[in-house]
Amino acid sequence: MKKAKIVKLEKSDQQSKVKDIEESYSVKKFIFIILVLVLVFATFYFITTLVVKSEKLETTSNNIVPQIDTSKILISQLLDRSQEEYYVLAIKPSLYDNYTSRANYTEIYNKYIKDYSSKENSLKFYKVDLDDALNKNYLDKEINITNDLSKIKINDEVLFKINRGKIEDYYVGSDSIIKALSEIK
Repeated sequence: MKKAKIVKLEKSDQQSKVKDIEESYSVKKFIFIILVLVLVFATFYFITTLVVKSEKLETTSNNIVPQIDTSKILISQLLDRSQEEYYVLAIKPSLYDNYTSRANYTEIYNKYIKDYSSKENSLKFYKVDLDDALNKNYLDKEINITNDLSKIKINDEVLFKINRGKIEDYYVGSDSIIKALSEIK
């Protein structure tokens, strides 16, 4: 009988050793999984903080305040500027979409306007975009320049000289506009 007890004890010792080994293995496995998860979360944390910092740097370095271009007006505002005397250049940029058919006069106009505007006591220049949908009502096959804005009709580019709320002079067509711009003192 003593032998049977010893064998039983040896089997139970083996089972407890196996349980101890399994428990220590499962604890090691659990700790390993926790460490991997912590490592993954730490990696994502550092990556996101780097991205957020770089985005903050981009947004703070590009603090561009939008500015309203007060030099662009509509034909309906042709006669209501605050200055007593000024010029208004009504151009149609779509005329220059095809460079092979016609020279781009907009660049020439801008050069003359820039040169003139740099002079002391120069008159203010405003621009009207005839391609703007709000100006479409003023486009027609025939030209009619008048101080009554509801009756103005334009079929080409025009340079207006406004004095005291009235059209003092105007030049129709790119050639006459360039000539007028070159003669403005």
